[in-house]
Amino acid sequence: MKPLPFLASALTGILLTATLSGPALAATPETHTNTPGASAADGTPSERTVDAQTDEVTTLPVDSSDVTIIGATWEGEDPELEIRTRDGNSWSAWESLPTDDEGGPDAVSAEAAQIPAASHQSQSVALPVLDSDTVEVRAADKQADTDDLQITQVSTAVTKADAQVAKSAGGVSTHSATGPAVDAQISAKDLRAKIVTRKQWGADEKLVRCATDKTSSAKGVFIHHTAGSNSYSKAQAPAIIRGYLAFHTQNRGWCDLGYNFLVDKYGTMYEGRAGSLDKAVTGAHASGFNSWTIGISVLGTYSSAAPSSAAQTSVKRLVAWKAGQYGFNPTGKMTLTSGGGGTSKYALGKKVSLNVVAGHRDTSYTECPGLAFYNKLGSIRTGAKALVPELTPPPTKAPTKSPAPKPKTYPTKGAIGSYYQKNAGKTGKPVGSEKKLKNPNGAYQSFAKGTVYWSKSTGAHFLTKGQIRVAYKRVKYEKGVLGFPSSDKQTFKYRKSARYQRFHSGMITWSPQTGSDVIYGGFLTKWKKMGYERSRLGLPTADRTVKNGVKRQNFERGYMTYTKKTGIRVHIRR
Repeated sequence: MKPLPFLASALTGILLTATLSGPALAATPETHTNTPGASAADGTPSERTVDAQTDEVTTLPVDSSDVTIIGATWEGEDPELEIRTRDGNSWSAWESLPTDDEGGPDAVSAEAAQIPAASHQSQSVALPVLDSDTVEVRAADKQADTDDLQITQVSTAVTKADAQVAKSAGGVSTHSATGPAVDAQISAKDLRAKIVTRKQWGADEKLVRCATDKTSSAKGVFIHHTAGSNSYSKAQAPAIIRGYLAFHTQNRGWCDLGYNFLVDKYGTMYEGRAGSLDKAVTGAHASGFNSWTIGISVLGTYSSAAPSSAAQTSVKRLVAWKAGQYGFNPTGKMTLTSGGGGTSKYALGKKVSLNVVAGHRDTSYTECPGLAFYNKLGSIRTGAKALVPELTPPPTKAPTKSPAPKPKTYPTKGAIGSYYQKNAGKTGKPVGSEKKLKNPNGAYQSFAKGTVYWSKSTGAHFLTKGQIRVAYKRVKYEKGVLGFPSSDKQTFKYRKSARYQRFHSGMITWSPQTGSDVIYGGFLTKWKKMGYERSRLGLPTADRTVKNGVKRQNFERGYMTYTKKTGIRVHIRR
C-alpha cells in the first residue's frame, strides 16, 4: 500500500463547522458519504461537515487538484479514529488520526481569553490531504462512549497565483530583495532575501479574529515542523498555508495564523502572523512560551530525515535576521517565564533557561520539530550566528529592555473563593480569573499549585499539579467520562503510599508502582465490592481498553473484562 499523502498539522484541532446539505452518494454498508465542497477559484478555503458514527466508515469525496484538510471533533471518549486516502484505484493503508495534543496561545493571555467555548471540544489533529480523490475515516474503538462525532473537510484550490509565487519566490538571494515576490518593506530588505508576504500567498485578512499581542523585543526563536507528508509541490505550499490560516482562526479560535514565519522544503520563506516582518508579534506556536519569542515552522515531517539544505539555509537566515533586529545571540541562552497551559512542560510562573534557538519539544509535550530536525539545531545556531553581521542593519538607537510586567492579582468569589480562604496553603495564590464551564455546567480557577473546580452537584475541590491531573487531562477533563472532581486527593487507608481522587462518575488512582489510572462504571463498582486497594486485584495499572468488543482493565494482580454476553468477569493471576 502506498503511504498517506497528507500533512498532519503540529498546531491542530477542530476544523471549520459548516452544516452539510445535499444528496448522499452511493455507499457501501456501514458507510455514509457527502459531496465535497467546491473550493473557490481564488484559493479561499471552503468547508463542509458531516455527522459520523463510531460503527460506520465515513467516505468523503475530495478534489484531487485541491489541498483538503480533514479533521474530527467529538464529545466523550476518544474513538481512536483512523484515516486512509485513495488516488484513482489505489488505497493507502489505514493510519491513525490521533487526538490533538498541541498548545496555542499562552493560557493567561488576552488571545486565549477570547477563544470560543466550542473550540475546546475533543478533537483530532488536522491532516492536509494531497493528490487524492477520496478520503475514508473510521473509529478503531467502535464501542467507545462517543457523542456528536463530526468529520470536517476544508478544501483550498491551488491557484495560478500560487504557481507564480513558487516560480518567482525561490529561497534566498545575496542582494536586497526587490521585484514582484516581495513588498517594498525595510524588513525584507534587511533580510536580503525574497520573502513571500501574506498578500502574495493569499491570506484572507477577513479571517483574522482579533489584534495580536506584541512585545518590545524578542529573546529568541522556537523551531517547529508542521508534520505530515513532504511530497508537496512548490505551488501547493501557499494553499497549505491558507488552509492553516483558516483552521487556526476559525476552528482553534486563535487571533491569526499561529506561526510568525514558515519555510517550505524548497527554501521559500513566508510571512506568517501579521506584523511579524518588523515587529515582535506574539504567536500561538509554543503554549506558555509565546511571549518574547518568534515561531518558525518548516512544512513537512522531519522525524527520520532532516529538512533540505535549502530549507535549513532559509531558517538560519530568518534567525540571523531577527537576532540582528533584536540583539540576541543565536548560540546563547535565554530565560523565559512559563505562561502555563495544558501542553507546557513547565508550570505557570516557572523560570526556564533555554537555548536562544530552541525546539518546540524543549518546552512542550510534543515530538516537534521531529528528531532529525532537532538534531540539526546546533548547526542552525552556529550558521545563523555567522550570518548576523551580514543581516544586521546599522542601529538607529540602542535597544531598550522592557521592564518586567507587574504581577497581576486575581479576585476569588463564591464557593471557589470560600475554598481558597480555607485552603490557601494548599492551593497557593490565584494566577487567573474564575472561568465558567458549560456542558457540564460549573467553573474553575487556576492557582499556583493547581486548579479548584466547582459544580452544583460536587462542590468545590482542588486538583493538584501532578500525575492525577495528567490522567484527568487524558480523559478530557470535566467534559470526559469522569465529570467534575467530587473530592480532594486522598490517601488510601490500607496503602499509605497510594493516592486517589473521586470524581462525579469515577475515580483516578495513583501509586509509585502503578502510575495514574482512570476507573469508572461497572469496573469501579466491582472493584469497590472487592475492597478497593485491599482486593485480590490490587490497584489499577492501566486505563480501560476496548478490543474486538471486549472491555478490559488491568490491575496489579489480574484484570477485569466485560462483554454484553458475559458481564463483568474478574481474572486473578495465579
